[in-house]
Amino acid sequence: MDNEQSNLLAFAALDASEKRDLLRGFNQTLDRSSAKALLDIATDTSGDDDIRIEAVKILGLYHGEYDDAFIKEALVQIINQDAIEDDGLIVSCINTLALLTVNEKEIAFALSIIQGDTYTLFKHAAFSLICQNKQQPAAHEALKILLKDNDFGRHAKRGLT
Repeated sequence: MDNEQSNLLAFAALDASEKRDLLRGFNQTLDRSSAKALLDIATDTSGDDDIRIEAVKILGLYHGEYDDAFIKEALVQIINQDAIEDDGLIVSCINTLALLTVNEKEIAFALSIIQGDTYTLFKHAAFSLICQNKQQPAAHEALKILLKDNDFGRHAKRGLT
């Protein structure tokens, strides 16, 4: 049994409070296998939402030197399940997405959240993702599009200056 498998077994044996405490105390750069293990926790719909949120936060805060496409894809899947997922988990997923390698695809996704019929908190997190990446041409264009938005127009104007 490799180290990752033994760590996962040890994690699974902890109670919910111990799992939360362990994740909240996490503070090291992730390698791909650790990121995958945390992603498994984050995408486990039968898991405790607070534990899933902590796993999602770690994925963004302690991102390592690996291609994060698999993480972004999983986060988008969670976000798209907003009808059944916890609101805090959705916001954490959007915020974590902003911390990863954001490209045109993620910016377009964030813009679709803002322009869609969804919870205002999700829209604000998506707007933050766009603003954090305003140096990218796609984000700059998204801000220009949002100038016409009743809720975000004034903020988009500020983001463009």
